[in-house]
Amino acid sequence: MKFGIAILGILSILIVVAASGCISNEKILYQYNLTAGQAPNYIGVQNVTIPNGTNTIKIEAQNLTKLNSDLNKSSVGIYALSTVPVTIAAANNQTAIIKTYNASIVVQRTFNLTNETSQSFNYTFNDTTIKGFLIINVNSKGIIQIFTS
Repeated sequence: MKFGIAILGILSILIVVAASGCISNEKILYQYNLTAGQAPNYIGVQNVTIPNGTNTIKIEAQNLTKLNSDLNKSSVGIYALSTVPVTIAAANNQTAIIKTYNASIVVQRTFNLTNETSQSFNYTFNDTTIKGFLIINVNSKGIIQIFTS
């Protein structure tokens, strides 16, 4: 009898821990330091491939702000793609880069940082059609992390 009660107590604790999110198979796939952009316009482009079998993707951005206050433009664009991204050269015009991927964009998020306000955000995607991300930063700094499970 006592053994049965002990087992029920342990199972109850495990259920509560699992429901609270303490048990997670989430792992960091990629971390991007946005200050890695190229002068003179501080444009950086990163391609991230999502591994097969991924069910959930979480993007966390921390302290996104304008890098060089002398330049008028600052933004971060995150594009979830239904195709595996390929390496492309950064250009002075992010529109030219995006046109390459237009047909495969599943979700697009753009953050305007021109007014130098710090932004942080979290997005979770439960879309198994996402095969990669294209991250474009223009004159911005901060950290973007991609977690998968």
